[in-house]
Amino acid sequence: MKTAIMVKESLDEHLSPIISSVFDSVQVIHRDEDFLSLISMDPPDIILVDRTCLKEEKSRIVEEFRNSTLYGHLPIVALYSEKDIEDPAALEIPLDDFIVLGSSELQIRRRIEFIARRSVREKDINPLTRLPGNESIVRCVQRMFDENSEIAIAWVDLDDFGPYNERYGFSSGDEVLLAAARIITSVLRESGRENIFVGHAGGDDFLFICPIAEIKTICEEILSRFDVVIRDFYNEEDLDQGGIVSKARRGEIRKFPVITVSIAVVLNEKKRYRHYGQASQDAKEIMGYVKGLKGSTYMIDRRGGYR
Repeated sequence: MKTAIMVKESLDEHLSPIISSVFDSVQVIHRDEDFLSLISMDPPDIILVDRTCLKEEKSRIVEEFRNSTLYGHLPIVALYSEKDIEDPAALEIPLDDFIVLGSSELQIRRRIEFIARRSVREKDINPLTRLPGNESIVRCVQRMFDENSEIAIAWVDLDDFGPYNERYGFSSGDEVLLAAARIITSVLRESGRENIFVGHAGGDDFLFICPIAEIKTICEEILSRFDVVIRDFYNEEDLDQGGIVSKARRGEIRKFPVITVSIAVVLNEKKRYRHYGQASQDAKEIMGYVKGLKGSTYMIDRRGGYR
């Protein structure tokens, strides 16, 4: 991970080696330098701001960074003294966290490590559903492969979601995605089993992991619940005609059914998979077939064998 540290003159001698041991790259920027321009050349994962800068600039320097459309989402951490955090004005600065100078080396190191770890995790959370994103999905699946866990990995795709977005708008589309996320997570949680996971790869693509023995029941329950709930997102006219009817540019009439769900499942039995890419490729082939079927459908790959 990389960090950029804004200081008035120089970084505390006690703090410097600790930060360098946690981060792969440390960029020290002085208060009189163009902070935004410098970090744009090599964007960091976390911004650290020394108390001397905050004392003189108050919240201006942090707010200037927060207003950046390119880097305003990055976490900003203050390097405070014990006295600084006692000042109520410290709460008014839009910071994400703080490190107390003067703490033991171990305390400071652990604090930085926790902040860095949280930053990595939050960066990969889908902003809409708050589910783990693609990087977390890959890491989780690969970890279970490395542990030789016999699990079912299911890729979930919403069929005809694009036409729904065009007809009802992106806000309604987001509500459909939230409903799908809630259904999947609820069904997995209610199974009461270990080795479960739900991720949102982006758009209308989800992935979940569960024990092999539960996959059939879980898939059927997800499809059943979704087919009931999705009707609440359409108006009566569209429901009566079985979906969205629209006219294309050349005048031909096209009909898009009510959104359905396709689930492609692969099984990691007898160490079948060594890495995520193998499972993903098999799932892609299955999904291509499943999406050609009518209605909400799932298919479990039972070809077995070693890869």
